[in-house]
Amino acid sequence: MNWGSLRGKNVLVAGGSGLVGRHVVRHCLDAGASVRATYHSRPPADAHGFERRDFRSFTDCVEATRDMDAAILCAAQIHGVKATRERPTATLLPNLTMTAGLLEACAVKRVSRVVVISSTTVYAAADHPVSEDELDLNVPPADVYRSVGTFNRVVEQLAQSYHAQAHFTVGILRPTSVYGPYDCFDEDRAHVLPSLIQRAEAKASPFVVWGDGTSVRDFLYAGDLASDVVDVLASYCTADPVNTGSGVATSVAALADAVLVACGYPASVVYDMTKPDSLRYRMVSLDKLHRLFGPKPRTSLSEGLERTVRWYRDQAAVKETA
Repeated sequence: MNWGSLRGKNVLVAGGSGLVGRHVVRHCLDAGASVRATYHSRPPADAHGFERRDFRSFTDCVEATRDMDAAILCAAQIHGVKATRERPTATLLPNLTMTAGLLEACAVKRVSRVVVISSTTVYAAADHPVSEDELDLNVPPADVYRSVGTFNRVVEQLAQSYHAQAHFTVGILRPTSVYGPYDCFDEDRAHVLPSLIQRAEAKASPFVVWGDGTSVRDFLYAGDLASDVVDVLASYCTADPVNTGSGVATSVAALADAVLVACGYPASVVYDMTKPDSLRYRMVSLDKLHRLFGPKPRTSLSEGLERTVRWYRDQAAVKETA
């Protein structure tokens, strides 16, 4: 299952203009691959080399996978905590249509390898770092992630089915909360970290944080996830899921403080416990990741936030001059 190198391989990055996709494109190019990247509705500013595709159309799935050696599936519609609570099933149909279509297209066009980016939402609620073999399909995902967690379970099993039927080999990654440049800052769809950056940059007063600040997460810089994607694509397409994260437990309160520092905004935080909070604790074991690939260098939260805030400000400046 070891390619050894991506050099000279043709790699599709489906959803290459998004948070994860943009970093995956760069890492694949750095590894010597020839990359075909796609976007859906809004072309990236540097759209050279990107193709517009709507993966709800099977025709577009087939065209995108034509002549590809590998495909990395980053295309997805996303919702933040607020929208997820208000309409938890809203993204299920488009995401399932896109992912199932791409998997079938990879089989039709004889793509050799596929990497599926799943999520730690597949796990039930737990008060400890969860390992891959603790996933019990008889126990539902945590309530707040019931829909998206169930979706990711289905996607993993679909991908494993194609792998078992020898259509292509599959790599599966389960990342924790991903952030970085190219994140979604739309008010209704943004996750907690971009929402906090947006409020800090707007000098919100009071600076309100949803919940009581004690929820714990592992925040993974998107570039670090992209590095793991390339590792899995090159040497671990075995249909065996692998957790990935930073390995650092961060409370929402600590995250809010770090965002205020990164934005240079010395505000006092006010916690609003009438607003929706998410899962109280979510950490995963990285033992398998380290066993497979050795110690993984990770971007610190402070450095990752600095890069993300810098990118956000650059985008704001471009909009002002447009």
